Amino acid sequence: MGYDMHLVRPPEGERAAHEAASKAFDSAVSERDALALPPQHPEYRSAQEKVSRAYDAMQATYTSHFHLTTWGMSECRAIMDHFGMLSVAQPPGPPIPAASGASGEQDETRLAWAPAQPRGITLHKLGGDEGWIVTPGEIHAALAAYNANRTSNPAFLAELITEADWWPEWIDYLKRAAAHGGFRTYGPHAT
Repeated sequence: MGYDMHLVRPPEGERAAHEAASKAFDSAVSERDALALPPQHPEYRSAQEKVSRAYDAMQATYTSHFHLTTWGMSECRAIMDHFGMLSVAQPPGPPIPAASGASGEQDETRLAWAPAQPRGITLHKLGGDEGWIVTPGEIHAALAAYNANRTSNPAFLAELITEADWWPEWIDYLKRAAAHGGFRTYGPHAT
């Protein structure tokens, strides 16, 4: 359980690269499993290392996705708040049921809504399973706030990176998302 973020527009060629890496991973698993050796055997350990490398390579190709556990997203929101990367705004109303004649385009517009001059990522977009779209404008504002505030307490930032070791990857993901139309968020409702 947790939060999954997906780029609005995945990088060109990502799907093909991920499929190729997935096949290499499956092949490494099949080779290892065909050995029928105990896990302590040197040949089995070597095959397992190959599986691990193939898995890491496969994961590295899937750059349009970012996952945080429920606890991780709670930490993420707190850290982003500390750096001034979040804003609070009243979200638009609930989705309009398709039976009422509403189009999917109307719902997309509602999910992508952001203040005209965003001051960061709108908090409600980092909680819930609606598929809120965090826009490039929100991301740029959040990254600008982070860059402006991260040097104010270098000890805190060093401790943060040690304890929340995913934080540098999150910042990289935000930069990537800003260049790919933003990202969608799916997860449990924040409390």
